[in-house]
Amino acid sequence: MKRMPAFDTARVPLRYEDELRRVMQRFKFQASPRAGSLLLALLEDALREAPRPQALLAVPLHRRRARQRGFDQAYWLAERLSARLDIPLVVAQRHRDTPSQRGLDRQRRRGNLRAAFRVETPLPPEVALLDDVMTTGATLDALARACHQAGAERVEAWAVARTPLP
Repeated sequence: MKRMPAFDTARVPLRYEDELRRVMQRFKFQASPRAGSLLLALLEDALREAPRPQALLAVPLHRRRARQRGFDQAYWLAERLSARLDIPLVVAQRHRDTPSQRGLDRQRRRGNLRAAFRVETPLPPEVALLDDVMTTGATLDALARACHQAGAERVEAWAVARTPLP
């Protein structure tokens, strides 16, 4: 049985394929500032007409994974987008070190992320979540649930790109 996600709407302007996929991988796994700046500009342009939320939260990496990778791509994007759009940035925590989502189906992704996120700061009514790539939406759904527990009433999911449906 399908259930509605905890976020109200998703704004994801690009498809994660071809050249964009290569740019995203350079950004995510090699911390390329040139690739990140391009992705940020594309996202900012796509959000030009979108209503502004009262806060922005990046999908957080667990501390261990952030240490291993040495780079948190969603936070990098959110920090810059927050400044450019004049939206306060709120930090969420990934308090459970979940296995990689890569290769998991929708149901396993949801189970993998159950209660993985925590938002300690009381949130305003309207917030947006930011991730680099949206595949099934399970990660953004799990973080949206934590945001509702922290007081958000309306949650938007923002990502640079979406994995095409098979």
